[in-house]
Amino acid sequence: MKLVKSELVLEDFFIVNSSYNFIKPEKGSSINPKDLINDYYIDIDFIVRDVKNEDNKYLVFSKLDINGSEDKLPGYSIFVEGIAVYSFVNETKLNEKQKSEFLWSSGVSISINSLRSYLSTMTSFFPLGKYSLPSVDLTTLLNEKRESLIQKNKKKK
Repeated sequence: MKLVKSELVLEDFFIVNSSYNFIKPEKGSSINPKDLINDYYIDIDFIVRDVKNEDNKYLVFSKLDINGSEDKLPGYSIFVEGIAVYSFVNETKLNEKQKSEFLWSSGVSISINSLRSYLSTMTSFFPLGKYSLPSVDLTTLLNEKRESLIQKNKKKK
């Protein structure tokens, strides 16, 4: 099938913060840290913003905190933040609400996948080998984020 280009254009993606720590298993432990990778607590967050004073520029800030809780499991503890810069094709017929939905669905998904790619490459040099971020239930993530923003706005009032 022929590729149909999206009206959303990823102009650039930057990693703006990244940290890594290797947590050794306790001495005498028979636990293989590689077996614990699937049990890591993963926190994902994002925010979608337009660029003030610039038409047709949007940012998606995204971050992953993997095994960053106080009770870290042996193996990797990783934090990474990225910024994706988006625009829409000039001839778009999308209204502002449609653009927002596009950014919240496709833009967030592309941003998370960019972080996933960075993690995979970065961890390929680490002691336990490449870490692959599990698949993300985007619908649940988006719904939870919308609900948290609604609750936050209610508290401000």
